[in-house]
Amino acid sequence: MSDILSITGLTKQYSSPRGKNKILHNLHLTVKSNEFICILGPSGCGKSTLLRCIAGFEDYSGEIICNSKVVKKPSVERVMVFQDYNQLFPWKTVEQNIQYPMKIQGIKDENDLRCRCEDMLKKVGLYEYRKFYPHELSGGMKQRVAIARAIALIPQIVLMDEPFAALDAITRNRLQGELYNISRTENMTVMFVTHNIQEAITLGTRILIMNSNGEIVVDEENNLPHPVRPSTKGYGELWDRYSKILQGVDE
Repeated sequence: MSDILSITGLTKQYSSPRGKNKILHNLHLTVKSNEFICILGPSGCGKSTLLRCIAGFEDYSGEIICNSKVVKKPSVERVMVFQDYNQLFPWKTVEQNIQYPMKIQGIKDENDLRCRCEDMLKKVGLYEYRKFYPHELSGGMKQRVAIARAIALIPQIVLMDEPFAALDAITRNRLQGELYNISRTENMTVMFVTHNIQEAITLGTRILIMNSNGEIVVDEENNLPHPVRPSTKGYGELWDRYSKILQGVDE
């Protein structure tokens, strides 16, 4: 696998009346194509800020290079899926929501738009709902549309900021399996922020843990065989170790 993202000396701080608040501190990271990286860490440690910097939504100090280009602004090469599943245009149907960013990207051929949209909807199991509006969908279905919209752009990296956090446990577990299967089928590179250890172990081919100072303190491959379940050999030990590390970095 080749390197697709390189981060060197990434530092991000915000100014406030009480001074400067440093969120990320001299962070270094290399991401290879087709990795599914899950990022754990306490609230406020900079997980979401890291994704926003990679997406080009934030200015920063240091260097971020994606696909041999310095990240300075948003691009369809780096697509973000947010936690709020009400991120769709309410006045557009499911297929219109997916096609709109493709049109902005420059795809004008109606047949190409329709075929790509239908292919994505079949992958997320929503083809029969293509004419529905967001208010007619459940939360899990809305998030599937958001994922389909991101994948349809064929990005270099999909950035996901706790996309399943607002969903019930049953829907969340089902979407975890679907997302992992799609990521492997589509050869996706994913960076996925979560507070859920189970989710990180289930999805991640590589797991990062950040501390409250915005530093990466754990960066390791997840060698458990997929699909990962709580009954998988080694799952319990890995969960316990990550739990103890997270308790330590949150102190």
